[in-house]
Formats: sequence, structure tokens, C-alpha cells
Amino acid sequence: MKITLQQITEGKEEVIIRYREMTEEIDGIIKYAEGQGKRLLAAKDGQQAPVRISQVIYAESVDGVTWLYTDKEVYRSGLTLSLLEGMYAGEGFFRCSKSMVINIYCISRLRSMPEKRIDVTMSNGEHVTISRHYAKALRSILKGDTE
Repeated sequence: MKITLQQITEGKEEVIIRYREMTEEIDGIIKYAEGQGKRLLAAKDGQQAPVRISQVIYAESVDGVTWLYTDKEVYRSGLTLSLLEGMYAGEGFFRCSKSMVINIYCISRLRSMPEKRIDVTMSNGEHVTISRHYAKALRSILKGDTE
């Protein structure tokens, strides 16, 4: 297997995989590149379960408990929203309100609202309102501005 690396000074990193046929090795490389290797431990039905970071659509804090929402499941996490935001900002986790962190890679639709707020439709159909306090930062991230 030939590997070609190219350093860039701006823009987003990109991985291109060229293959003749899908093998376990290629599939493993794809899963690693998609971030599916990164998992966090959460609880469901009283048992611990590993949850892929890339599958978490959003996390919400309700009465001091953090809940992780995927397409089909809801898990309880022992991590705070601040920790999730800090640890997984590179995976697209963005604080959108005091009680919620969203995965920006799971945004399906954006709609501007009055008073500089944003209505975000997530990949599971849930609507999240981004307050004007957080909207400016989200707009910057989506434009590709890095600070």
C-alpha cells in the first residue's frame, strides 16, 4: 500500500482512500478516519455501554444529569457538558446553550431567527435554538474561522 502525505497551511484536512476492493484493512482505516474509534462510556438500562463520539447528535443536562442522544438511543453520561465540550471540541462538539452541547457534524439545516438566534435542525429531526450569545461562535465555526 502506497501512502502519500501532503501538508497544508489552511483549509480542512482531508483523507482520500483509493482501493481496488474493500478489505478489512481498508474498512479499518475508514472507521479510524471517521473517528469511529473514539468512544466514551455511558449507561443505558443500568449497564455501561461504549458510545461512538461520531454518533452523539447532542448532549443535554437535565436536573444535573447529562444525557447523550444518538439516532436511536439515549444514554446517561457521567461527564459534565463542560468536559464533553472541552474533550470533544475537535470532534465537532459545540456548546449551544447552558444546558446543551451539539455535534456540528450532525446539523441538517440552519435557519436564521429574529434577534440573531439560529434554529438548527439536527440529523434526528430535533430542533435546537442557538441563543444569540452562542450564535456568533457557531457562525464563525461554520465559516471555517479558527481562533
